[in-house]
Amino acid sequence: MDERNNSFRQDGNQLIHTRMLNAPRELVWDVWTKPEHIKEWWGPNGFTLTHKSMHVKKGSEWKFTMHGFGKDFENKIEYLEVVKPSLLSYRHGDKNDTISFTVYVSFEEVENKTRLTMRSVFKSEEVLDELNRQVRAIEGGKQTLDKLEHYLKTQLQLQNLDNND
Repeated sequence: MDERNNSFRQDGNQLIHTRMLNAPRELVWDVWTKPEHIKEWWGPNGFTLTHKSMHVKKGSEWKFTMHGFGKDFENKIEYLEVVKPSLLSYRHGDKNDTISFTVYVSFEEVENKTRLTMRSVFKSEEVLDELNRQVRAIEGGKQTLDKLEHYLKTQLQLQNLDNND
């Protein structure tokens, strides 16, 4: 595996996912920032998502419920920085919540593909370890990016069908 293009690692209180996606950056940005797309792939295997509201701009929020493990998990993301189509940063959870964390997602264009780097920063390594024990956060992150990759492949196939008509 090319470490620069496809990797996952924990570095103290951070999780860093890097994935080379076989899709143009604009499409990757759209499926990450539009509710009709993100609800189709966000979350680990076996989870579904109920979208409540999403406004992708600095200071705005995305509210949703994830359903999995026989439970409903209320989620809130506050966008801290939005630079279309190259960077998103957001706080997942309330800043006073012990398991809230900040995420930085970069979308780098590489020869009509996209190198996605997602860095999640937790308050401490102990908080990250606890979240991983509770909901298998590390494996869930990998599964979520797998679902993103599959969804992008489907979207590209649909685009190709539309272009052939």
